Amino acid sequence: MVVNSSGVDSQAGGSQMSNVTRYLSAAAYLDSGFRDRVLGELLFDPYRAVPPSYGGFDVMPVLHHCRRSRSMLLVRDGLITAFFVIGLVMAPLPTIAWLSALLPFVLLTVRAIRRGPLFLRVLIWLWAGYSVFSLFVGLVLVDLGRVLGRMVGGGFTGGSSEALFAAGLGSLVQALVIPVATLGVALVYRFAVYMTLAGSLRPGAPEPVTPAGDDRTGRRLDYLRRAQWGNVTMYDNEDAFMGAGSVRRSWSIAVELDRVRGEAGGERRDEPVDIDPVDLHGFVRERLAEMRDRVLRPNEGIQRLDIGDHVVTRGLFTVADWHRDRKVVAHPFIGQDGLPRFMATPEEIAAIARHPQGGVRYYQRVTINNAGQEIRDLRGNLVAPAEDQEALTSAFIYLAVEGRMLYTQFVVTVLPPAYGPYHVVDRLPTMTGGRIAWESVRMLRLELLRDVLAAPVRVVRAGVQAIRQSAMTPDPRKHIVYPYGAGFSVRQLGADEELQTYIQVLDVNKYTKMIEQRLTEAVLDFLEERGIETGAYRLQAAGVITDNSVNVNVQEGGVFSGAMGVGQNASATVNKRA
Repeated sequence: MVVNSSGVDSQAGGSQMSNVTRYLSAAAYLDSGFRDRVLGELLFDPYRAVPPSYGGFDVMPVLHHCRRSRSMLLVRDGLITAFFVIGLVMAPLPTIAWLSALLPFVLLTVRAIRRGPLFLRVLIWLWAGYSVFSLFVGLVLVDLGRVLGRMVGGGFTGGSSEALFAAGLGSLVQALVIPVATLGVALVYRFAVYMTLAGSLRPGAPEPVTPAGDDRTGRRLDYLRRAQWGNVTMYDNEDAFMGAGSVRRSWSIAVELDRVRGEAGGERRDEPVDIDPVDLHGFVRERLAEMRDRVLRPNEGIQRLDIGDHVVTRGLFTVADWHRDRKVVAHPFIGQDGLPRFMATPEEIAAIARHPQGGVRYYQRVTINNAGQEIRDLRGNLVAPAEDQEALTSAFIYLAVEGRMLYTQFVVTVLPPAYGPYHVVDRLPTMTGGRIAWESVRMLRLELLRDVLAAPVRVVRAGVQAIRQSAMTPDPRKHIVYPYGAGFSVRQLGADEELQTYIQVLDVNKYTKMIEQRLTEAVLDFLEERGIETGAYRLQAAGVITDNSVNVNVQEGGVFSGAMGVGQNASATVNKRA
């Protein structure tokens, strides 16, 4: 059994980042929740597995920009916190007034308040207006009054009016320096972020060079770089198809293997026909590969079709529960270095396929990346360039010989494009520096004030996390059962909730139909070559491939004739007759 029949989308494709990799790298700067979850998942636990990357996605640039974004954020929050400390020492009243003025604006960014009752939002806006009045009217006018008072008083005492004015103006500047400094740091940070988006993540940008840092981080990065191209998915939750999207369609067919073709139809034999699931998988794989390789014209082939192996296992292992040479050793899917294995050998895959009741399951994976192809006329003139639809359609095929039966399972998953706001990296490179600065402010609005107020909290939280992570270094040797499985897929975390266009929906349906029809015909041909009766398989396949859609005729008296449409994507048409 071939481990991977096509390396088109299974290895890092050169030095240029794919579109979806650029978009999720931008999420590291635009979405703090995304950045924190990615760093916690990939770097905190060095023994945690990573899901495979599909469709040209590379997790390493995303991780690089998440680390870079965190460093930039720490610098920004550290500077803002330092200005607050200086302000509380040198000018406590203006600094406290500035913090109080920020609070209502920050509350308006809370999702529960934004979606809450209108009356509450109106009250908070009134509070915000009063805070602004107190800050810029109360403090500023008081300082101006002091200036004027000192000037008038200086005229009677012989003091210099220019000196009194300078002293009063200095007091006014002292009242405004902390608000201007903290807000200025936040603005400079946002501008630097958007300049990074416009430069390092522009279309066609090369992959960044990821520095290793300390030895522990270097070892983890090296593992992630290799593991994302593996064929083993070790999951910590219920998602055995992690990284491929959500399940959109599934069906299964079970037929007997002890019925062979005869003159009277399917005749039962005492001994079932010998069917090797490994041979069946290889036969199906060749038929599927013909959709890409054996076509009359190059434009008719599905160029972005990738066929590979998908071995799934739950990543909750007893640390030492296997015996070899009378010695207790770790689970076979834990390598010599103590890390989860990410690549199963062809021999192991064949053994897993032949043992359907084992704790590890094998699927043949068929992935189609809707990247599109360019259109040219007969003279070679370009009609339309290739358009990246970003959506990813994957089909997982499970074939098991068990209990004198052949069981066929077909699962389709769909991975939508990256979240819409992350596509801003396609628009920024054409803008001027002034326009980029305006976009950085316009996209944030009240969030800019939230960043200023939350800076000290983020500094404290970062320090606590650093201490906790250094004191709580994961070590499987200290546990009887250790969760090695991956928690989530980075690509799936940054995906939109649904497909973005109806054309993408139609493409998913098209490729699903094509793959399942090719699979069904391949299995039928394989069984017929071995003389097995295929009538039952054809009958079940006719129901699932037509989306379980049937016609139900309701006769007078309430008598139903025909099958009912049930299951996922099922539909039924009811015709009533008088």
